[in-house]
Amino acid sequence: MTQSSPRPNDSNATAPETTTDWSASSRRRTPYYLVAALLLALLAGLAAFAFLDDVRQRSVPTGQALVAREAVRPGNELTAEMVEVRPVPEGILPEGALTQMSQAVGRTSVIPIAEGEILLPSKLSTEGCGGLSSRLPDGRWAMVLPANWMLSPVPEIGPGDRLDLLGYKEGGARSAAGLVVSAVEVLLVHGDTAIQRA
Repeated sequence: MTQSSPRPNDSNATAPETTTDWSASSRRRTPYYLVAALLLALLAGLAAFAFLDDVRQRSVPTGQALVAREAVRPGNELTAEMVEVRPVPEGILPEGALTQMSQAVGRTSVIPIAEGEILLPSKLSTEGCGGLSSRLPDGRWAMVLPANWMLSPVPEIGPGDRLDLLGYKEGGARSAAGLVVSAVEVLLVHGDTAIQRA
């Protein structure tokens, strides 16, 4: 005869205890921690950059200069959209550099100006002057070349093109022509290529 163990009373039974699965909870929160860490690192980097840039600007003496915002070809008239005032380290600031928009706007460039280049009075036409002479910087000159001076028919050329000029003795062999000057810049083409100004 077997004895059966007494069944516990249902009213006295206790629910089984469960433990929190910390590893699963940690895995769920990891992406949020990573995003928060990245954002904090980004903010710290920006703050450090701003601080170091401020220190650099204070340690390097700077001055204001007028700078070309885009490349300017000779003969182009400067507008307010083509120039801007920027801080420039005094160590590379040329003497006589323009510092105000009014000093350049409305004037014509006489030599090519690169983007970001500091503007100097010698690179621009004299205020109040017009014509071809106003487009020539100090020390430069221009000459008119009639088309009948050319050995061959004048090709299609335009401002900014460059030519080589050769000289030869009339009646002599063309192969004996000598180079007079090279890379002459065409400033203006007048009429139907009848007169070339270079």
